[in-house]
Order: sequence, then C-alpha cells, then structure tokens
Amino acid sequence: MAGARFTLHRLAGLLVAGWLAGCAAMPTPSYQPSVDTTQLLLQRRDASMAAGSFSAASDVPNRTLAVRANQLSADGIDGTFSGYLRNALIIELKTAGRFDEDSPIRVDGTLLRNELNAGAGTGSATLEAHFTVTRRGARIYDKSLTVVHKWDSSFMGAIAIPAAVQNYVGAVQKLLQKFLTDPDFVRALGQRSAQSAQSALSSTRIRTGDPGNLVR
Repeated sequence: MAGARFTLHRLAGLLVAGWLAGCAAMPTPSYQPSVDTTQLLLQRRDASMAAGSFSAASDVPNRTLAVRANQLSADGIDGTFSGYLRNALIIELKTAGRFDEDSPIRVDGTLLRNELNAGAGTGSATLEAHFTVTRRGARIYDKSLTVVHKWDSSFMGAIAIPAAVQNYVGAVQKLLQKFLTDPDFVRALGQRSAQSAQSALSSTRIRTGDPGNLVR
C-alpha cells in the first residue's frame, strides 16, 4: 500500500508540473506482478514458456493514450503498449519461475483494444488482446480475451488522472490473469484440468482474504 501511495503522489506531482508547463506526458508505471497470478502459477506445474512477438492492430493506440487533457505514454521496451504487455507477461512468468526464452512453448499477442477513461465518478480501462500459443511451431491456443477494469474516480483531475494511470497497470494484470487461467489455455498445456485451475485461484483468494482487486 505504501508503494501504491508513493506512486500516486509521484504521478500527482508529475501532473501538477505538466499543468504548469501546459501539458503532461506521463509514463506508464512499472509493471508489478499480481500476487494471485504468481501463487496460482506456483501451484500449477505448467511448463516454462517464452514470449514471442507482440503487436497492436492498426486502429489501436499503441504509443500514447489520452487521459483527459494529458497523455499516458507507453513504457514498453519499444515504446509501445503492446511491448508493455509483452514485458508484463515476462515479469509474471519470471516471478513464478515459468519463463524460459528457449522454451518450445511460445506466446504471441496482438493488442485489439486499448482504452483508458478517467471519468468524473468512475474510471475504466478496457483491454482486449488476441493470444496465440504454439508448441514447437504447432498452434495449441488461439483466442481473444477482453477485460474491463473499473475504479472510483473524481471530477478533480489531480485525483482522477493519477488514479487512471495507476489503474492501467491493474487492467494489464487482469488481462494476463484471464489469459493464464483461461480453461482453454490450461487444457492446451495439458497440465491440469480447467476446474482445478479455477479452484486454485479461488482457494488462494479465500486463504489470503483478497477479494480480487489486483491493484496493489
């Protein structure tokens, strides 16, 4: 929580500085892995995976997102949100010891929707990506997944804009958790039944008392 408050204060400071300059260009916060996803991957015995190519559809904003009168800039290795998503997947897999750049199992992705709204009462982020998983070149998973992440917002920009920026990370967490716990993905890996995977996620939340809010 202290880290989250520090990040929000830092973002608020950047926002105020941006207003004084006439416009704020804010970087996407560094990705933090979801505790739920990490614990779930540790409970399962999935094979290690590699991250392949990640891109965005031609009509999807992939370098900046408007947040009211400000701009959120991508912080991926190549300056794109698709690159940010790829890096987030690598972080999730590395945290759980499931990343291997030489693995025969490879995950590729295409960002299909990338929306961020710092509403006056409720903020929201909608992300959609198409994930393809191959094993030694043979496709074993091919599916589009969508998440909508919402949070309490404010009409005051100094509150709403930093909250929207921080919650973009939460939306990415939710998208990757949806992918990594998708029953079709679990079946494709052939390691555990979809029912067991979902039960593992539920038991993790019950044991930790986490209601499912991924923003830390």
